[in-house]
Amino acid sequence: MAISSSSATITRFFVPEPDVGDFWSYVDEKLRAGAFAEPDDTRTEAAGFTSWEDFFDPSFSYGSYRKGEYVAFNFRLDQKKVPAVVLKQFVRQSVQKYRDEHEGKWPSRSEKQEMQENMQEYLLSRAFPQPSSFEVVWEPARNLLVLGTSSAKMLDAFLEFFERQFQVYPVPLFHAQWAANMLALTPGQKDTLGSIVSLKSPTALSDGRFLGTEFLTWVWYYIECLGGSIQAGEKTAELHLGERMTLLLPRDGKERVVCTSQANFLHEARTALRQGKVVDEVQLLLIIGENEYVLTLDSSLWAVKGLKTPKQLPDYGSEDPDGRFLEKMYFIQEVFEAMDSLYMRFLAERLTPGWESDTLVELQKWIDEGRSAPETAQSPTAIA
Repeated sequence: MAISSSSATITRFFVPEPDVGDFWSYVDEKLRAGAFAEPDDTRTEAAGFTSWEDFFDPSFSYGSYRKGEYVAFNFRLDQKKVPAVVLKQFVRQSVQKYRDEHEGKWPSRSEKQEMQENMQEYLLSRAFPQPSSFEVVWEPARNLLVLGTSSAKMLDAFLEFFERQFQVYPVPLFHAQWAANMLALTPGQKDTLGSIVSLKSPTALSDGRFLGTEFLTWVWYYIECLGGSIQAGEKTAELHLGERMTLLLPRDGKERVVCTSQANFLHEARTALRQGKVVDEVQLLLIIGENEYVLTLDSSLWAVKGLKTPKQLPDYGSEDPDGRFLEKMYFIQEVFEAMDSLYMRFLAERLTPGWESDTLVELQKWIDEGRSAPETAQSPTAIA
């Protein structure tokens, strides 16, 4: 969904700083060079950049992509498609026509294949392109790229196009990459992280997913036993469990338990923990001052799903055309800062020897016995 929507899905990337003299001139040149152009009849797909306000507008008039210190635009992908059932029906008619002309003889396999290819080409030439798009925000000050989708197909299409146009290569901020690229880890913590998840491996996302399940389980423990309060800069964030949690068996992924906001919600979830399942997805409520946020994280820790931010004013007026956008980004930034602090708090335990000797012992005790007593929750050995 769109970044600016009331329930957004956001995927994050780290973007290395481009080696250019004038960043904004560089952005202007690349966006205009990659502006969306309508596909002709010979093309089945077209991709390009369009304006933030209207994904049908690729003009970027008056530098509309610049909003404060952010670069904001849409990525549009148009595709011509022929539904399989339609193609099948037309091929069937072609086969029947062939039989009528050849005294009932069936076409050979190669002839039928040729019929299918010709019909596919014919139907594509008559099909209308189907547009899809998502919003993109680039924050150069933090080397952060935020995409309003979690669709693997759309992400792949965007990255291929963006890298070709800008000649920079975004790094997906899943579990280990989030830690390595966005958090202030010590050299020792970085070494430990590299020893448990190889960041250079093409399968790092799946190989290191255990780090995400451990974090989500620890977040539940942190909320229930240690109060769920975290310091994010000068602000204090309060964390609470939401209304949904999903657990699964590690290395299996098929046997899933989905717990919702019923009377036995936590009982079911804790029973699943005792059976060896791990937390794969959890909805969280985040309160920062007067602002309340709802979001869902899965064990990849890559996408923030269903993010609900405080209600915005309906109209900022012509004197402040970017006000609504900047307010939305303020809300999103507040969430990111709190999540960075929470993840850093977890990693301060996970990437030290105390993880196995202290924290895992407390976590197992919590799983076995249920909610800790107040004195246990305050114990300095629980999360040192």
